[in-house]
Amino acid sequence: MGVQIQMNAQVKNGESSRSQAIYLPTSPALPRLCLSSESAVSEWQTTPGFQAFWGWIKRRCERIKGKEILRGEYQGDSEGITTLLDMLDRMTKWVEEVPIQPQSNQRFGNLAFRSYIKLVEERLPSLFTSTSIPTTLLPQLLPLFLNSYAFGHPVRIDYGTGHELAFVLGLYVCVISGWIGGQGDKEEEEDELILRVFTKYLDLTTLLQKTYRLEPAGSHGVWGLDDYCFLPYLFGSAQLLDGDLSPIQSLEKAKHFHTNKNLDPNEIKDLYTISLYHLLKFKSGATFQEHSPMLFSLSNQHLNWIKIHGGLKKMFLGEIINKKVVVQSIWIGGWLWNNDLPDSHIKDKANKYNNSQNTATGFNNNNIMDIGTKAPWAR
Repeated sequence: MGVQIQMNAQVKNGESSRSQAIYLPTSPALPRLCLSSESAVSEWQTTPGFQAFWGWIKRRCERIKGKEILRGEYQGDSEGITTLLDMLDRMTKWVEEVPIQPQSNQRFGNLAFRSYIKLVEERLPSLFTSTSIPTTLLPQLLPLFLNSYAFGHPVRIDYGTGHELAFVLGLYVCVISGWIGGQGDKEEEEDELILRVFTKYLDLTTLLQKTYRLEPAGSHGVWGLDDYCFLPYLFGSAQLLDGDLSPIQSLEKAKHFHTNKNLDPNEIKDLYTISLYHLLKFKSGATFQEHSPMLFSLSNQHLNWIKIHGGLKKMFLGEIINKKVVVQSIWIGGWLWNNDLPDSHIKDKANKYNNSQNTATGFNNNNIMDIGTKAPWAR
């Protein structure tokens, strides 16, 4: 049983999409590790769940064009956004409770990060106790945030694009459940998930990288876009579409903030430039052209933001979504696939966040309500 969603054909920046019906399950299957084979990874991209998610990402990119990062106190009335911002604020403060351990002759990976993630696993579920949270949401959300290690892997002590993707998938299921966003003016809440919530998440993960010297997960070295992240460049290039700031000016602006320590990087208003600034902070001992040739090339080939953004969308599908090594640790549920989830080729770890006896969250898998859902980009 499912809900049929119709997406109207559009042509934007030379990219067309055909009208198609999307079916999303009303009672989603519980998440599991199912992206454990090349065939499953390829199949995922054809599923209703992924197609709806990719449509939502493209919809966000269209709507945040020309808009700035949102910082400061949240003035809206979305309980979901308030809860997510409070979660990220608390997680930032928890870093102070877990100081780094003295280690020598080790470039990456302070062992204190394992204690930090253990603390997160113990405390985070209890932040989602509001009775207004849809009963279908937490069994889908917590495995993305915790089982999928959206804030970094405690054993490998690393962080990368797969962890980042798990967090954004978590934001998306908050929309699918109806907790955040909706029709009309409510869609602005979904834009704030990118401009405000994802920005704060980026601040947190940057702090974690700096504090605990997290190793880049699956880094391609100089042949990759960025050691740690991808989506800030995709969303940031969308913000800058049709804007006055050129790609080369974005890089020069990042360098200016990096070399002038008295400047507040929070004054940077787009995710692309702030990510370049973070990159400059983490990499030293070589020129930008030497340590980040792909980003340097994007800035210096006289490309416009339309071409850069279009290229990044293709790269996201090819180098993030289509790579088993990136996505294999993400727990995928019915809203992100369909209810015909494939069997895992990896032995799933016990998913304590979907345990019906979990008293921290207070939900019971046996009492999940059947609610209607719709693809949030099908307006």
